[in-house]
Amino acid sequence: MVKLSKFLTVGLSIGLSISASVVYAAEEGNIEPHMMWRVIDFVVFCGLLFYLLKKPVANFFKSRKESIVEELEEAQRLKEEAEKLFEETQKKLKTLEDEIKNIIETFESMAENERQQILKEVERAIERIRASIEEEKTSLMSKAKLKLLTQMSKEAIENLRKRFENLSNEEHAKINEKFIRSLQQ
Repeated sequence: MVKLSKFLTVGLSIGLSISASVVYAAEEGNIEPHMMWRVIDFVVFCGLLFYLLKKPVANFFKSRKESIVEELEEAQRLKEEAEKLFEETQKKLKTLEDEIKNIIETFESMAENERQQILKEVERAIERIRASIEEEKTSLMSKAKLKLLTQMSKEAIENLRKRFENLSNEEHAKINEKFIRSLQQ
């Protein structure tokens, strides 16, 4: 009630001041006298609009303000969540980088161990091949020596046979006596 009376008082005072201005202006110029009633109607209409629309407009702006505040709070919350998620992602990325580094080091170590093992196997294979070559060489040398001895023995026997055939009977007898003495000893 107090608001309504305040509103009416303000409206009437504004209306009266405007109407006085219009009356004064009408006396001075060519303005029609019923113009004052138009102004009063306009002022009353504006006052009525103000009275009727005050609450809905105030509620609209209040709800709009609350909506904006909620949106700002939601935006702040989303921003904080995004920052938190970003930090977590950064930590995970750092952890992944460390894991990748560890995996690379592990594979490099494994590759080096595998390389060392392969080198040792190659060295053992080379030693086996060398030993096999040595054995083959020794075997070939033995065969060659045996063949050479056989050949030399055959040639020596052939030479002795030829010499023995050319010996006289007396030389044969002497050789036989020497051979028999060598067997007795």
